[in-house]
Amino acid sequence: MRAGVVTYAFSALTLVANLTSGVISARALGPGGRGVTVALTTVSQLAGFLFAMGVAQSLSYFIARDPRTGPRLLTTWVLMLIPLTAVAIGISELLLPTIFPTNPHDAVEIGRWFLLTIALVVALELNYGLMLGVHDFVAYNVLRLAQPALMAAAFVVLWPLDALTVTSALIAPAAATALVLVVGMWRSVRQIGLQMPDFGLGLHTLWFGVRGQGATVANHVTGRLDVAVLPAFVAAASVGLYSVATNVSLIIYQLANTFAALVIPAAAADTRGGARKVIGSFWAAMAVAIVLAAGLAVLAEPLLGLVYGDAFRDAAESLRLLLPGAVLFAGSSIIGAGVYAAGRPLAATLPQLLGMVVTLIGLFVFVPDGGITAAAIVSSVSYATVFVAMVATYLWITGIRGRELVPTPARLRRLAMEPEGAEVAPGPANDGR
Repeated sequence: MRAGVVTYAFSALTLVANLTSGVISARALGPGGRGVTVALTTVSQLAGFLFAMGVAQSLSYFIARDPRTGPRLLTTWVLMLIPLTAVAIGISELLLPTIFPTNPHDAVEIGRWFLLTIALVVALELNYGLMLGVHDFVAYNVLRLAQPALMAAAFVVLWPLDALTVTSALIAPAAATALVLVVGMWRSVRQIGLQMPDFGLGLHTLWFGVRGQGATVANHVTGRLDVAVLPAFVAAASVGLYSVATNVSLIIYQLANTFAALVIPAAAADTRGGARKVIGSFWAAMAVAIVLAAGLAVLAEPLLGLVYGDAFRDAAESLRLLLPGAVLFAGSSIIGAGVYAAGRPLAATLPQLLGMVVTLIGLFVFVPDGGITAAAIVSSVSYATVFVAMVATYLWITGIRGRELVPTPARLRRLAMEPEGAEVAPGPANDGR
């Protein structure tokens, strides 16, 4: 509970830091410079994330289950990630001219050096997995906040000096990431230690990460495909409105998803009471999500006008349609963490793939006639599909009765009073499994 409160507080501060740097960069760089900066940063992050092969989830699971493997896993994963990072950088460099066909000189020349920061992205995923595996939750949250906070501080200093260019806007986050990484790895090495690599164990944990990687990739597709598809069917102004509605609604999911990263090692380390931690975290995340969604629904128009300008008040309708699905999407992230903690990463992928299919079919069938209203409804239905499928998967894997997920007063009292490690009763079909 304490770790969850800390995580939500730090996540909220991270959102504020990202908003600050985003507003400053947009005003200082203009649409063109802002576009190049965002595109290069996105390419670096996606490439690094994909070629990290689920290291954060894998290490957080296996080190939490058996801390004695930590020193070997640290050394082994560093050696495994070096060639993967080189491949990620090479492929991204080759794709640069394709990504920026209309502005090849500036964007490609800057991108040539900036894509080397893919190594920082991969290393940061490694470090997060190490910290989560040893339950170093406070330091994990501090470092996750430090990177965007340092970047925002740099932007605040550079902007009045007229020194915020595309190049400096890319150097600032890279330097912040490098600093955070040095501090984090120093702390992790001190806590975990180093031993000779064990590539048999490394391949076993790599396969775990790869199986779970599909869940995260499909998750990002489900959450972002609507914005990517809309330009083919609606005017640019409508796309702008919808993108704002999507970004605001997904704040609810992002807060829960950050908390879900803590649920994996916490539940994995507690073989008897892991389900109890998952269910309690699910109730807490859903309560926060519902309160946030209700507030956003009531204050949608004035809030959008205050933050983004009066022209974006019309995004309120799409936002309200997205909010019910966003609440369920937030809940699915916690339940998905429970599936990971049960040692079934591939099972966590299947509900996300189902949601992605619903998104693909729904967008291409309904958006041509329904525009952004149809896109919002389709996305909300897709999020709900992921939630239902993920809950069904978790119940099937653990054998827990579905009614145990309903937070009645009696169950809330039992959760608060039961000792650490207490089990949730399984269903009749899976007793003793």
